[in-house]
Amino acid sequence: MASAFHAVEASGIARFMREALYAYPAVEAAHIAGLALLFGSIAIVDLRLLGLGRRVPLSPLIEFAVPWSIGGFVLAALTGSLMLTAHVEEFFDQPLFWLKMALIATAGANAVALRRGALRTASTVLDAAPSARVRLAAGLSLALWTAVIACGRMLAYF
Repeated sequence: MASAFHAVEASGIARFMREALYAYPAVEAAHIAGLALLFGSIAIVDLRLLGLGRRVPLSPLIEFAVPWSIGGFVLAALTGSLMLTAHVEEFFDQPLFWLKMALIATAGANAVALRRGALRTASTVLDAAPSARVRLAAGLSLALWTAVIACGRMLAYF
């Protein structure tokens, strides 16, 4: 496994990320922008699902927010991968990195389950109070993505 880490860290893109003066900071800024798009668009839907802003129709809100969530996730994943190449061995040895990856997977599974399950019927009942299951999933979503962000920030210091 160590040879795979060394191969990644010796690659041209990894060297560029480590050696070019503005590469890592620029990619990190784009990563933060991706997280802002992702979390911001998710948060507004989750808050609506928790019962806030009931005057806002749920279906159009979801239709507007989901593409931004996906775009933010793709940007964050691509830029996160670029940052990872620069220090892959350090990150893979860090339990906090694996916690972040597990939280991302759990948050993604929660989103898919919500979108394919309870949210499908909830979006047709615009003025009804969201079910307890939907509210639980929305609260869990906010907590999971907040924890992902916290883990990412802490990785810079540990």
